Amino acid sequence: MSLIKKEIKPRLTKNNPEFINSFIHEENRTDHPYKLALHTYNQLQETSQTREEAYVFMLEDIIFSSLYATFYEQLLFTIKENPEVGPELITVFQKDQEEREKIISGQTENHLAFVLNEGYCPGCTACENHGDVAELIALFHNGDFEFFKTLYLGMQTIQFAMEELIYDFAIEQTAWYDEFSPENVLEYRQRIIRYVENKKAC
Repeated sequence: MSLIKKEIKPRLTKNNPEFINSFIHEENRTDHPYKLALHTYNQLQETSQTREEAYVFMLEDIIFSSLYATFYEQLLFTIKENPEVGPELITVFQKDQEEREKIISGQTENHLAFVLNEGYCPGCTACENHGDVAELIALFHNGDFEFFKTLYLGMQTIQFAMEELIYDFAIEQTAWYDEFSPENVLEYRQRIIRYVENKKAC
């Protein structure tokens, strides 16, 4: 599924698993995922030499966060299927962070080049998954900064929220494990995107 279809296009659902509401937990705290995302956005703007440079950095981080979220998803699905070893799976996942980020960085570099080169790729290890970012090509080259700002904040918030869900909540809330279905996790991600869009609209 493409990044845009996964994160932006709304879906109707009656699902409201308890873990989805964890994102709103103590919304006003300084380390809430959305506030952390705002902080990373402000840092990116401050450290970029030009608006164009910031634009490319946003795209790169969007791709990285999207790929990282996929790893988080797979962990949640595995926990659902193996609830008796959920905490142990989380511990192992955390220990593999360095190796995982190397893999994600390599994939991000390949996808970024694909978008920057307007869909041209001479051949790379991520070719079969370029379709996930293909819809970003026209939007990026049309210079839709506000769209990418919203998507950046959304993806950063998703990454911080899923990290919190796994390491702070799921490690103890074992009753949630049966709720970690693909449908519920997708709803969780899309609710976060809607939350970010509503914040920007205020």
